[in-house]
Amino acid sequence: MLAAKSAAVSAFITPSSFPALHCDDIILVGVDYRLTDYQQRLFSELAIPFPASLSQAVNKRQGEYLAGRYAAILALAELGINTRNIPTGEHRSPVWPEGVLASITHTSTAAFCVAASKQRVNYLGIDHENWLKADNVAEIKNSIINEKEEVLLKQSQMSFEQAFTLVFSAKESLFKALYPSVGYYFDFSAAEIIDLNTGNNSFCLRLTETLTPALTVGANFNGQFIFDASAVQTLIYGTC
Repeated sequence: MLAAKSAAVSAFITPSSFPALHCDDIILVGVDYRLTDYQQRLFSELAIPFPASLSQAVNKRQGEYLAGRYAAILALAELGINTRNIPTGEHRSPVWPEGVLASITHTSTAAFCVAASKQRVNYLGIDHENWLKADNVAEIKNSIINEKEEVLLKQSQMSFEQAFTLVFSAKESLFKALYPSVGYYFDFSAAEIIDLNTGNNSFCLRLTETLTPALTVGANFNGQFIFDASAVQTLIYGTC
């Protein structure tokens, strides 16, 4: 069981105010955090190991790491796994306990973790993004979507900037879901959005290239999303 939080911890981190996605097969935990209240001693107070790789990192990086790991600890606890040590592996990916699939995402004010048993889920990815502004979208658009995707997004009931942010997030979720199987970084162009349904908050991505013998061109991945005035969250997972 997690210990009661001190005043310093309570000032830094609180339960998430973001609307939650509800899924029967997974655990989703979110927290809000305030970088202005971050102190390195909070690692000790929360009994979370401070990684040597963060010793020279700025407070922003340390704080977001701590918030993400805390959300992950809470999610694992709901699966019946009580650990404070979630080490970092290759490409800064968390090393999860045996038999668990999980994914962490964060902004500068919020962190989320989804977790599930490998007996129930065979891929899992989550992403959380603040809405991108028009100038940010214009700067990165061509590296994220193709012309066909742009046409689809402009037909959405959302503003183009919101639809683009959603697809950016969806592709990040797909990367996190597939990376454990693929084992290497792949570009945003490896998948394209083929459906975006604001009626039931769902989307579908299709692979445009073969990533592994089991993940081939044309494979579809369905996901869901939720949003508020400040951010959008996307989730992709597949049941066994």
